[in-house]
Amino acid sequence: MPSDAFARMDPTEDEAFYAFERKVVHIETGAIEALRTAYGEILPPHGRVLDLMSSWRSHLPHTGLGQVTGLRMNAAEMADNPQLDAWVVHNLNREPRLPFDDASFDAVVCAVSVQYLVAPVAVFTDV
Repeated sequence: MPSDAFARMDPTEDEAFYAFERKVVHIETGAIEALRTAYGEILPPHGRVLDLMSSWRSHLPHTGLGQVTGLRMNAAEMADNPQLDAWVVHNLNREPRLPFDDASFDAVVCAVSVQYLVAPVAVFTDV
């Protein structure tokens, strides 16, 4: 795969973009409910879940999960997410390795932000 396959047109550092809270919902209500239902059917009951590239809202089921950890670049957004039990600020474009020990989670989800990764294959390989 070419090293620039996922290069961005805007080379601005991610920290500049994520310095400000962006409390918006990126998908329609119907898509949120469909995703929540799918997660409810797929995710292991009471499992430890990593919400990769999380936000101020997760589209996870409201019940039935164990600990949910968010990973994103804006702490204030994650602090406002009622479904997160813990969160980590981490730049996956600078360091695609996840800052967790192997087998820390039973499932990893990434709802609507995969398009922002410049090394998605490296991130998913680490997952």
